[in-house]
Amino acid sequence: MKKQPQVTEQTRANLRQAFWELYAERPVEKISVREITDRAGYNRATFYLYYHDVYELLEEIEETVLGNIERLVNERLLKGDKLDFSQHMGLILRLAGRSRDYTRVLLGPHGDPAFSRRLKEIISPLVDRFFLPAAELDEQARRVVREFYLSGILATIRTWTAEENPMPIDQLIQLVVRIVT
Repeated sequence: MKKQPQVTEQTRANLRQAFWELYAERPVEKISVREITDRAGYNRATFYLYYHDVYELLEEIEETVLGNIERLVNERLLKGDKLDFSQHMGLILRLAGRSRDYTRVLLGPHGDPAFSRRLKEIISPLVDRFFLPAAELDEQARRVVREFYLSGILATIRTWTAEENPMPIDQLIQLVVRIVT
């Protein structure tokens, strides 16, 4: 029996949505396959047709979010000679805003620390390009300054996406640029 692509993708989407609703409430280790399938309206066997376990499902969601950010960094932020930090920070924040529901949870108290590490790795070239080249720093100092900026950017995104009524992106960018520069 051959599965129809539309049905397969809809089933996967339903399982992801059910998982996500649970993950927004509690850590991944406290979520069972049974809870996901009950919420999505499938039996457990259906889950295992698509995923090995709940961690694989979480990884798929994280990869989607990180993949979008990485494409943005690689395609738009690192190309070209004229780079304006505020414009590029705006693009990152807009992307975080578009996936706000995911970003808020993935960077929140139940979030996977590996997600934060990978996000830092992806945006690290921006920090290197905007803040580190002009500075005469040895390698140890470069690592410390890089971590300072990366942690600040992640904390800003975490705080901004967690706000019930977040400030407009342009206002946030102006605030960050004013403080950082």
